[in-house]
Amino acid sequence: MNRCEKLMRTAVSGILVAGLGCTIVGCQGQSTQTNARSTPASSSQKQLHEQRGLSTQQNGMYAAETEDRFYSCVDEPIDLNTEEYAARSENGFISTASRPLSTFSSDVDTASYCNLRRMINEGRTADEVPSGAVRIEEMLNYFDYSYASPKGDDLFGVDVEMGACPWNKDTALLVMGFSTADEAKVTRGRNLVFLIDSSGSMSSSDKLPLLQDSFSVLAGELGADDRVSIVTYSGSEKVLARGVPGNDRQRIMEAIDGIEAHGSTNGEAGLTMAYNLAEQYFIEGGVNRIILASDGDLNVGMTSTSDLNDYVSEKRKTGIYLSVLGFGTGNYKDTKMEVLADNGNGNYHYIDCKEEAMRVFDEKLSSNLVPLADDVKLQVEFNPAQVKAYRLIGYENRAMADADFSNEAADAGEVGPNNQFTVAYEIVPADSAMEIDAPQLKYENNSASGVSSDEWLTCSMRYKMIDGRSAEQKACVSEKDYGNRPSADWAFAASVIECGMLLCDSEYAGDATWKGAVSLAESSAGNDARRSEFVSLMKRL
Repeated sequence: MNRCEKLMRTAVSGILVAGLGCTIVGCQGQSTQTNARSTPASSSQKQLHEQRGLSTQQNGMYAAETEDRFYSCVDEPIDLNTEEYAARSENGFISTASRPLSTFSSDVDTASYCNLRRMINEGRTADEVPSGAVRIEEMLNYFDYSYASPKGDDLFGVDVEMGACPWNKDTALLVMGFSTADEAKVTRGRNLVFLIDSSGSMSSSDKLPLLQDSFSVLAGELGADDRVSIVTYSGSEKVLARGVPGNDRQRIMEAIDGIEAHGSTNGEAGLTMAYNLAEQYFIEGGVNRIILASDGDLNVGMTSTSDLNDYVSEKRKTGIYLSVLGFGTGNYKDTKMEVLADNGNGNYHYIDCKEEAMRVFDEKLSSNLVPLADDVKLQVEFNPAQVKAYRLIGYENRAMADADFSNEAADAGEVGPNNQFTVAYEIVPADSAMEIDAPQLKYENNSASGVSSDEWLTCSMRYKMIDGRSAEQKACVSEKDYGNRPSADWAFAASVIECGMLLCDSEYAGDATWKGAVSLAESSAGNDARRSEFVSLMKRL
């Protein structure tokens, strides 16, 4: 087989490039380092990794040898990029007098930050980052903060802090942090279905090999009470394991390691089979979750985001959660991956390296697998006497109608134990010189002028406990929460927001600069390795 034929056989299917008498199928690879399995492998595992194009390191671990491009028969690089990101309209300032309520769903996803990290490691400039890939709430959620633990019967601990906005002298920045306790122990086991994309588009080293290594981390955390089923899908679905005990790691890994990438991507067939298996091995009182791993490039069967939305929205009524892991570059379909996770009652992570797999499936295992509260909604009521206008930062695709806050049927985000999420508002104080357009209401009621007190706002949280009971919490933000010297957590969150606005060319970036944002991040990073990594990445933009 000549070189061109080999490339034709191994390149990613779905994108055809005609030229010089031959047809090439390919996509741009990833240039970040991806470490493979962290435990020394047997000789058979070594041979398997070598077959995948992996090389051994001196410490006995494996590292993926990435290729930036597939080449044509004349060695000309093919630079193809068909990644898809949803367009979103940035939240603007809203007059408190005309609309004092802000209602939205919680979000603990982190995919956006890891995907941005991958792009920066590929060498992309700020101008080359798609604005739709920037979801500031997911950037904030990636990092850990010293938020307060829940008190008494409360499910969530709440921290609030305000300070002068770094990029706008006429506004204040409010950062609210929400955290859950490390509880909700699973006593009846976990019923997990690994739904793995094995289509031709998964053939590159940053996709299937990294995916296989990621699932090896998860497999190492399972026990005898857990059940694992494995489904692959390409042109059609294939069941590799049915209800295997979680402690039978050898059998689980033999199935995962034997997967090869080829064919088209029939995600509909895979999803249908995965839900069927999840229902067949359903554990009452346990965790029932499908974990989908893919680049999102669905091209056979159910392919539109609206169809995927409808399908998984209906399936979540079964009590089965759908979490999503994204892999790869070049043809990555973030639009579809986010829809699946958001409407399947699950979380969404992007895996760009072995270390991130360790974070998701080791360090944050309970947070990402065990449900603690469903349909977590937030509603913030601003006091017009103190707040002239407000702007919710991020959460654009999580907005809800105000009436849905108390609507039991309205779907919202899932939050697990030992988890955190961050909410930020840019606030225009009542005495600010900043002018805000507000409609002149003929029948304005007395509440439009607000209540004369030091309270700026009240945040209400509504959620369903796993036992089906509904509960509600409230947190009040007042003048005392405004500080001239905000904490390092507040400062770092402000720097992440500022960088996010610069990346998506926000019209509300005001006086924001890369130099100022990076300096603020650097001063608040402390000894936190992930914060230091963020500083390093932002310095390269």
